[in-house]
Amino acid sequence: LCAAGVSAQTVLVGTVKDAETNETLIGATVKILKGALIVRGVVTDYEGQYRLQLDAGTYDVEVSYTGYQTSKTTGVQVLTGKINDFNVEMSSGTVLTEAVIKEYKAPLFKKDQTSGGQTLTSETIKNLPTRSVNAIVATTAGTTSIDGGDVNIKGVRANGTNYYIDGIRVFGAVVPVQDIEQLDVVTSGLGAEYGDVTGGVISVVTKGPSPKFSGGVEIENSHGLDPYGWFLGTANVSGPILKRKFDNGSEEAIIGFRLSGQYLSQKDEDPPAFAIARAKESVIDRLNAHPLTRINGVVVPGAQALTQDSVDYYDYRPFENRRDIDLTGKLDFRVSKNIDISITGTYKDVQNRETQTGGNGWSDNNWLLLNAQNNPTFYDSRWRGIFRFRHRLGGDNSSKDAASARRVSISNASYTLQFGFERANADRYDPRHKDRIFDYGYVGTFDFDYQPIIGPVIDSLGFRLEQIDTREVFMGYQPGYQLNGQTIVPNQGFVNYNEFVNPESYTTFVAQNGRFRDVYANIWSGMHRNINWIYNRFSKSENDVLTINATSGFDLRLGNTGTHNIQFGLMNEQRTSREYVVSPWALWDLAYLKSNSHINGLDRTDTTGTIFVPGYGDAYTFGNDTTVLGDQKFYWKVRQANGVPIDEYINLHGLRPDQLNLSMFGALELTNQELLNYRGYDYTGNRLDRGITFNDFFTHRDADGIRDFPVAALQPLYQAAYIKDKFQFKDMIFSLGLRVERFDLNSKTLKDPFSLYEIMDADEYFRTVPSAGDRPANIGDDYKVYVKSQSDLSPKAYRKGEVWYSADGVEQNDGNLIFGTSPVVPLLRDTISGDNILDTRFDPNTSFRDYEPQINWMPRLAFSFPISDNANFFAHYDVLVQRPPSNWEVTPLNYVYFYTSSRTPENNANLKPER
Repeated sequence: LCAAGVSAQTVLVGTVKDAETNETLIGATVKILKGALIVRGVVTDYEGQYRLQLDAGTYDVEVSYTGYQTSKTTGVQVLTGKINDFNVEMSSGTVLTEAVIKEYKAPLFKKDQTSGGQTLTSETIKNLPTRSVNAIVATTAGTTSIDGGDVNIKGVRANGTNYYIDGIRVFGAVVPVQDIEQLDVVTSGLGAEYGDVTGGVISVVTKGPSPKFSGGVEIENSHGLDPYGWFLGTANVSGPILKRKFDNGSEEAIIGFRLSGQYLSQKDEDPPAFAIARAKESVIDRLNAHPLTRINGVVVPGAQALTQDSVDYYDYRPFENRRDIDLTGKLDFRVSKNIDISITGTYKDVQNRETQTGGNGWSDNNWLLLNAQNNPTFYDSRWRGIFRFRHRLGGDNSSKDAASARRVSISNASYTLQFGFERANADRYDPRHKDRIFDYGYVGTFDFDYQPIIGPVIDSLGFRLEQIDTREVFMGYQPGYQLNGQTIVPNQGFVNYNEFVNPESYTTFVAQNGRFRDVYANIWSGMHRNINWIYNRFSKSENDVLTINATSGFDLRLGNTGTHNIQFGLMNEQRTSREYVVSPWALWDLAYLKSNSHINGLDRTDTTGTIFVPGYGDAYTFGNDTTVLGDQKFYWKVRQANGVPIDEYINLHGLRPDQLNLSMFGALELTNQELLNYRGYDYTGNRLDRGITFNDFFTHRDADGIRDFPVAALQPLYQAAYIKDKFQFKDMIFSLGLRVERFDLNSKTLKDPFSLYEIMDADEYFRTVPSAGDRPANIGDDYKVYVKSQSDLSPKAYRKGEVWYSADGVEQNDGNLIFGTSPVVPLLRDTISGDNILDTRFDPNTSFRDYEPQINWMPRLAFSFPISDNANFFAHYDVLVQRPPSNWEVTPLNYVYFYTSSRTPENNANLKPER
């Protein structure tokens, strides 16, 4: 059920003494206050010491003792996960009703400094000249962040940095700076409570409810002052919902709340160093209407006539606007003196337009000059909820006399249960077309007629004319399409290319649905994309993280040897990853190719009629011969939807975008052309149920009886346990811990990384293959066999794991020394179905095995001691292990193309953890 939290126990300790005699004061009352509200209280023990477990934050500490003036220190900083020292000296006096109030002064360093990094309080953060969390983190030695981007710690890649909010590991952005009570950056010397990391840790403690109603609004604005259009507005409100009053007049909050929000907008989130050239709006309008022109009688893109006067210059990139909304809420419940509950919720929503400059299905050329108005929008949202239940068991067990101080005792025991859920959604698309994917490459309605070709036939019946083939004849073109009495043109600029087209010649078309001739697509040898380029991508993803943490701790007093702070915990983290990506343009080309692909020519047994041939007479025409195409279904689905008989040609380019959808295709029709990739969704983009397994990919069929190849969501599982002991011996502080981690990919991996299919081993080979010859003495039964060719089964090589042997059994340093440039031919065990992953008889269990969970043991040792008032020495020994942070995502759909050139999976599902 449970899993280990990373909320290391935060402790405030100290000694109360007489300021004049330096004697310790036994039984002094120590109160921890937030404003007028009492948070915790304790009395000093036989040695005048106190010890309290607290949440990280800033408190007032009030100490009272009979015969002494009350001492109150404001603004005491309690840093997360540390033993925080705060000693108090009290003065006796005649006016005992007065209190001595002091302001806390933070020491140069903390005694409990067994790790590298720094802890920043909300007061420090407020005074920094940035509102970027990553930029604030980068003020720590050993960290780097460029312009508030990803954080690298001590040279490790950004994915080696872990983020925590209130003890729960999170992914993506943390909370805005206004919601941070403390920001802890750990660059080295990680305690056992932290794991699955090779860089460092950034841990945030969010602000809790204030003891009285308060709020604030802050606005930063640069509109009218610079070209970048920065606007940042923040607001928060906090206070108690329900309070309890005591007989002495003091109050205690039972339920408190805090709500905050942040709105950020920018014209350009990353302004350029140099001015940006962008065609003037009048030029854009003219090119929209007339994208082509004639120069010396040659049709060329109209943009090739641009001059220096055709552009404006900007200090920012136009159409790059970004908008962020952040919301944070927190509720604290004090159920009883020893039980409290905390609920934290965060939400972030981002809309970000981005100029496309290359890769992933869009233009490889710069389109900012003419196409920035067509920038796609990236939509990202992330919400998370964190629930914490904490129960303190028993009292502080302060020793009242010398005898009890020497006894073994347990105090400050507590346990904490935490639950966290996080969901991130990301959508990428053209905001005009959204998920109407057949709109992306649509130009207009093209009218084609399929006419018989009449020719002479000479056979035993003599000479005659009859149909010998069918031709596609272009009849006309209409921009857009008619729907409900309106003309709809999704991409008006594309259709205007056709004003220079000879309507009698289909082959000279500049653009067709899904296709745009390259000669008109670029200007100036490809430096810029021509006007009206469309983002060629639609994608969506959903990533969930469910975390369960359980931690417990107590103080173990071992007589005169001091107090040991024992902590232990468990952690369980389940991720679920879904992704869907489609390249829309080429869907029109694919639909055109598949629409009539089942027609094999004429069926001469099916005479459909005659056609009159001037000067000759009637010639016979025939129907079409058709076939059934396995897992393909577009050719019959599109006819079914539009009422066209299966043996007639269909004019695909005469259809409207709303008459087509992905469910008309078979899954392999789309993936074979690299138009689609998916996991956790079906191939049409619908979210899959959790019941889908790896093996279902090979057997599942849709309602039409066609295999639809569902790919389950990736669901890796991470688990950990730790134990830690932190204690002080004289002036030295020691931290000793052990962490154990388990990672399970929860999927399948290749049994043999060298082959998708099962290779025959030497034992079977020498028993069953006549041309095997004599077996070398050092070749074991389980060695894999490679032969000269499919027709010559004589041995060429053997392999044991990654070690290669020549045909005579001599070990080789490299398989290339055996094969050279000749083909590598493994001898497969089953040549009927076992060597064809798409065969319905293929058994995935012959090629794949369950991922073997990885278990790692990590000791953590550290100590520190002060050298003087201005210097501290600390040292640590850590073993850090991180599961593969990337490049492990491989699905059965990827394995289908294992032997397809350039499509062999580059990721490896069997990666080992980084250490």
